[in-house]
This record gives sequence, C-alpha cells and structure tokens, in this order.
Amino acid sequence: MHIKSIYSAFVFSLFFFLQSCDNKENINTSPSRNIQQQSITNTFNDAIAKQDNINDYSIVENDANQSLCSNNQISEQGIGLILDLTEYTPNNIYTVYRQIDSISFIFESCNDPRGMFTTTYRRITRRIITAIENKEINDQAWGHSIVIDFASRYLQNLRLHLQNEQPSYAWQQYYYLANNADVSRTRAVVIGMVAHLTLDLPHSLVAINTTESHKDDYFTLGELMIEITPLFIQDLKHYYDTDTEDILNGFFLGQWVDNVFGNDTMITLSYQTIRTKSWNARWYLQKQWGRWLAQNEIYTAFWTIDGVLATLDQSNIIQ
Repeated sequence: MHIKSIYSAFVFSLFFFLQSCDNKENINTSPSRNIQQQSITNTFNDAIAKQDNINDYSIVENDANQSLCSNNQISEQGIGLILDLTEYTPNNIYTVYRQIDSISFIFESCNDPRGMFTTTYRRITRRIITAIENKEINDQAWGHSIVIDFASRYLQNLRLHLQNEQPSYAWQQYYYLANNADVSRTRAVVIGMVAHLTLDLPHSLVAINTTESHKDDYFTLGELMIEITPLFIQDLKHYYDTDTEDILNGFFLGQWVDNVFGNDTMITLSYQTIRTKSWNARWYLQKQWGRWLAQNEIYTAFWTIDGVLATLDQSNIIQ
C-alpha cells in the first residue's frame, strides 16, 4: 500500500468527518487524548478498510504516523493536511472546535512543540462553547462571533507560518521559540497565549463590533479560562512533557511561588491585567485618533512580557 494513497484517503475521510460535525451534538465535552485519537484514527481506519479490507488497525496507525511526522515535527504531508483543514474560514463555533481539535491531534501525534498552544486552545474553545450553550453569557450572538473571529486569527497565522510566509510579529515569535530547542517549552507556550491575548483579542473585539454592553460577557468568558487552568497544565505535561504548573498558576490564578519568580514577573504576567488592557485597547482601536496609541501599547506590552519570560528562561527558572 502506498503512503500517498493512505494520506489521500485520510484527508478525504477527515474532511467528511469535519463536515458531519457542524452541530453541538457531535462535540465531546469530556476530552481525553485516547478519545480524541480514537475519533480521528477510526475515521482513518474506516477509509483504508473500505479500500483494501485492512483490519489490522495498528498497521494503519503506524503508516499514518510515518506519513504525518518526521523527526518530531509534522511532515510535509502533515503540513498539507493542516493547510487543507484551514483553507476556509469556519462559519460556526462547532467547525471552529473540530478544526482546532484535529490540528491539535496532528501536532500531538508528532510531538511537535508548535502545537502546544493549540492543545491549550482546544480546552479554551470547548469551555466557551459550553458557556454559550448553557447561556452563561447574555449575548449569544456575540459569543458565537468572538469564538469564530478569535480562532480565525490564530488559524490564519498558523497557515502563514506553515506556508513559510510572515505571520504577525507576536505569532512569529511564538513559532521561533517553539522551534528552538534551546528555549524552554514553558516560555514558548506562554508567549503563544500572550500573542493571542494581547494582539489578536483586541482586534477581534473590534472586528465583531463589540461595545460597552458586552463588557460583562467579556469578563465572564475570561473567568472561565481561570477555571480550566488545571486542564491546561495536565495536557501540556501529558502531550509535551512540559511542566507549566508554577507559572500558569501564577499567570491565571495569581498563585505565585514565593521568592521564585520575582516582583517583575508577578506584576507583568497577570492574566487579568492583560485581558483588561485588551478590553481598553479595543476602545482605542475603534477611534481613528486612538489607533496608533493602541497599536503602540499592544506592541510594547507583548515585548515586555517576552523579555520577562526570556529572563526566566535564561535563569533556568522555567523549563
């Protein structure tokens, strides 16, 4: 059996799978690696079995890994699959989740550290969708819009990176750090979160016509990220052998380990402060006279945080 034919069948079946999952009934709200992997592997296996009557799933799975991965990175075929998955902007929150879930699986299968952010983002997206479904926010339409636009900015920058084009300065830094074996994985994944929160978030708020009336919903969704912080930590440890517990507990929960990170870190790396700044930057971006102020503030905030993380990394405080 040729790897090319396996890959083609995988792409076709995965596309079919994604198209069939554009509704809430098909979202798994109790995630685990085994369930996620089985979901996509079953789709892959079914496609191959129909072609060649192969029942040995272990052979198929091994072929899939060989096809998608090369030296702990996604291969050219893996890149092609992600580009296929992200060719079109998602049009609903369930498609957003399925795209992120599938991309996470591909990166995780190869232990490619560029997927660390995607692993955390899968948790974020699932929790926000649950909040929308449970009417934990007032404006459901706004909730749908922020999920779609916010995720689309990450997916667009991922495509640019994989196509050897230039993503935004924040995402370019994330992929540079994630690809650098001399940089701690903790530093890389945190800068990915910061890229999305400081740069993408205020622009996304503007794009979906956010107003002051959405402030309560905005901060409600922010609180949900604090709620699922332990899940981020668990996933990063499991998939990427990256221990982010101390810094993410400090970042999201404000629970810093005394005499370890220092005052500059505790002041600069504050999730709530960053989200508040992004909300305020949204207001300035919506004013023609305030755009340059907002852009400058966003740029300065990002590189200030990057500098703090670099110091922690060079001091071997984070691994």
